[in-house]
Amino acid sequence: MGVVRTGIPRAPTTNPARDASRASVRRFVPRASTRTGTARTLPVPASLTTMRPGTILLTGLLLAAVAATPVAEDPRSSEWLALLPDGEAKRQFLLDCTGCHQFDSQVVRPNGQPRTREDFDAAVTRMLAFSGATSGFPVMGHERAAGPTAAWIAPLITKTPTAAARPSLPAGATITEYDLPEARDLAHDVAIDSSGSVIVTGMMTHEMLVLDTTTRRFSSIAIPVNRANPRAVEVDGRGNWWVVLGSPNAVAKFNAMTSRWEVHNVGMYAHSVALDAAGNAWVNGHFTKDPVKVTRIARDGTQTSFDLPRHPTLSRAPGGPIPYEIRVAPNGIVWVSELGGNRIVSLDPVTKRSRAFEMPMTHSGPRRFDIDRNGVLWIPAYSGNELLKFDPATGAFTRYALPIRDGLPYVAKVDARRGVIWVGSGSADIVWSFDPATARFTAYPLPSRGAMVRHMAIDGAGDVWIAYGASPGRIPSRVARLHPGR
Repeated sequence: MGVVRTGIPRAPTTNPARDASRASVRRFVPRASTRTGTARTLPVPASLTTMRPGTILLTGLLLAAVAATPVAEDPRSSEWLALLPDGEAKRQFLLDCTGCHQFDSQVVRPNGQPRTREDFDAAVTRMLAFSGATSGFPVMGHERAAGPTAAWIAPLITKTPTAAARPSLPAGATITEYDLPEARDLAHDVAIDSSGSVIVTGMMTHEMLVLDTTTRRFSSIAIPVNRANPRAVEVDGRGNWWVVLGSPNAVAKFNAMTSRWEVHNVGMYAHSVALDAAGNAWVNGHFTKDPVKVTRIARDGTQTSFDLPRHPTLSRAPGGPIPYEIRVAPNGIVWVSELGGNRIVSLDPVTKRSRAFEMPMTHSGPRRFDIDRNGVLWIPAYSGNELLKFDPATGAFTRYALPIRDGLPYVAKVDARRGVIWVGSGSADIVWSFDPATARFTAYPLPSRGAMVRHMAIDGAGDVWIAYGASPGRIPSRVARLHPGR
């Protein structure tokens, strides 16, 4: 057992497209990765549950490529962030400056040297140029400025935090990692089709990837749109894939039986896609703000647009409330989170009535939530470091603090079979399961550093598939399979 590195290409076979709508397919044969050093298996000492890259935690054992001289573990992003004083300024910083990559030693100590105030000023200036509130991809708050940010953060991170001991995997649990064919791709979202194959969005290679878990082969599926930029995917009851194409402002449906695409121009950069019981697809406009818009795409391709309530302060400000996740409850109500607006918003498609609910903590950053069979929302409050339960029947929030500081919960996924909620961390290289009956978290540490979990899916066997959404180039692009072992 171990981490499986897949995606090393052998000469790929091609299936040329017969027309613009038919997908071409390339296949990649996986090969196990090579590790240097002498490998041995040993029990995990109580004082050491993690090692440098080349170490894999699984089944309660440590499988290590043993180097001649052990090297101390670098602090993780969560540990660097814990140096910052808690409060509103920190939560705003977490929302603006940690959503694309981790705040780790590569950021804080480039080339092993602490960043100066001037270094931070230059870095934030660059960030604002491509993702500030007045840029073409406005995911940072409109009040963010380079000078004040640098003056605030530089004195706070002069010391190096001590790396905490890592938890071991629960007994019987295993984690298998799979490299995508292109190391600099970005596995933004993951879904499971009816055959058990794993569907992955290749956001930077502009194609879809399919992992056959039996053969461990990746297939690359071309999208008939220039620079397609696939970011989100869901599979409907008929086996069709619904794929958000970000930059082209489109949503594409792929018929896996005929290998044909239908492309729907939705006129906005959508963030996520959700499916309702009638087979309709729903998308939200990531940068719509006055008003926020969601669009329903019917099975026949007909589109219907709905306006959500304007945010009281951000709808007319640069950037806006930043609509994020979209899900459909069992009763047909559509729900949207606002990352910057700090709200969750409901829409009744029948009455067209909409209602907004403020999160209980300011600047808490609701990201990729899920809805259980009772219609209850489970919301990861990213900068608030909480998992929240929201009951629409009562309008009440129940708050559960994460078991570590600054874990940055990015995504929550309901596991109806086990009765738990899976929570992916953006900073600690961990996935937690949360048991609502006991209000307890169980940690599953991931083998890779810098994983930044953006999305998860659960397959028919109950295994959890994890998309590592690290910025391209920081670590090889990967997905992971977590077998909980119970």
